[in-house]
Amino acid sequence: MIRTLALTTALALAGTAAAQDPHAGHHPQAQAATPQSSITTVPSNGAMTQGSPERFTATFPHPMVLKTVTLTTEGQAPIVVTAPAAPAAATVGVALPRLSPGTYAAAWTAEGTDGHKMSGSISFMVH
Repeated sequence: MIRTLALTTALALAGTAAAQDPHAGHHPQAQAATPQSSITTVPSNGAMTQGSPERFTATFPHPMVLKTVTLTTEGQAPIVVTAPAAPAAATVGVALPRLSPGTYAAAWTAEGTDGHKMSGSISFMVH
């Protein structure tokens, strides 16, 4: 009985603490640990595109400002694409340069209207 009460109290307090944290789930470590996060990208992680994608877009559960997308592929220098200034939106994107066939990693950074930062990465293949 005491164990059940202690466990119930601990779970209730943990839920309250998470509900009070306006940035719960915004920490890069949490995102990396949960591959089915509410952030979606185009191209998506693991995508195989027919030709070079024209844009990189990310859709968030709340308005964000995309800052950079860094593309890396074996044997080439990283390509840093800086997003132009734009208002915060749930879906943000940036034009990509023409990409040669290969496997790419795209690491992105974004910032919320309250200054919190988020980042993530995906990989995709250009055919």
